[in-house]
Amino acid sequence: MDFYAIKFMSTSDLTGETFVGYIFGKKKQMPEFNVLVLNKKNLRQYELPDLNLDYIQFKSKIDQLAYEITRDKDLASNNRQFKAYFYTTLKKYGLEIIGSKLFLSVEEGDPFVIKAIVQDILYDWGGETQVKLIAQKYFYEDLTWLQAAEKEGEEGVYEYLKRGDVQNAIEVFPVIDPIDGFPIINLDVGDPLTVIRIDDESKKEKIPVHLISKEMIPGTNFLFLKIDLGEGIVGKTVVQKNLKVNVDTGKLEDARKRKEEIANGETEAKIIGDINDEFGGSKKFRGDSKLSSFDLILIMSFSIVGILLIVLIGIWLGAF
Repeated sequence: MDFYAIKFMSTSDLTGETFVGYIFGKKKQMPEFNVLVLNKKNLRQYELPDLNLDYIQFKSKIDQLAYEITRDKDLASNNRQFKAYFYTTLKKYGLEIIGSKLFLSVEEGDPFVIKAIVQDILYDWGGETQVKLIAQKYFYEDLTWLQAAEKEGEEGVYEYLKRGDVQNAIEVFPVIDPIDGFPIINLDVGDPLTVIRIDDESKKEKIPVHLISKEMIPGTNFLFLKIDLGEGIVGKTVVQKNLKVNVDTGKLEDARKRKEEIANGETEAKIIGDINDEFGGSKKFRGDSKLSSFDLILIMSFSIVGILLIVLIGIWLGAF
């Protein structure tokens, strides 16, 4: 198990408010969350997502609902305060500590402990609450498969997968890590990453690969990637540019050092080559015009004799 995901819905006995949201994270890490609060009056205006949805779909609907609520003057302020309260309460317990408690509770399959933790978090805001929740365990590959299956995005972005230059390429998807992942927009050509093939759900093994090319799809928040799968096989995928992916940071640093060394090596070689050319040209020039000591003596001797002759001729002419 690499990740835990908790989807919950709760009603306050004290205030009558309904709380809904998700908590997602890894062991010894600060949890990610998005939570909403609605009163009885406003509850009728919004459709709350079903807890039985898989985490990716549930998260998407909660995030969309949260955006809509920010534009609702009756709910926006209260929700900002509730989110601030939720974060402050997590921080009071210790962000890494609460993350580890939730991780272990989900890993051990203990819903009562998870429910008690959620009730404790909500208590200072709404008093006693009735909590319904579903907790899910995820490995990198499972979460990646769910994300890959979500073909939601701007119209036409997935048409890139049918492009002529990738007709025979295999569709893959980068292994995602929403907590510690590396933003895929920051990966360069040649950088390492891991992917899974999505042509067969039964084979969700991680494959170490390298990035061949990265194209921004115009007018969208999506990237079209070509992947080197080895042995001349090319992979293809369309992903959101802000996706965080699983990357071996050691390999990434090594790859970038090698590219930097190659770049510096080419520059150095060019400079040395230019200097050699210059020096070579100069040597060649000096070689063609090189004079021996004997030659210099002869030239100087003839020069002196020439000067004396000019002086004598001048004197002789002056005598007449």
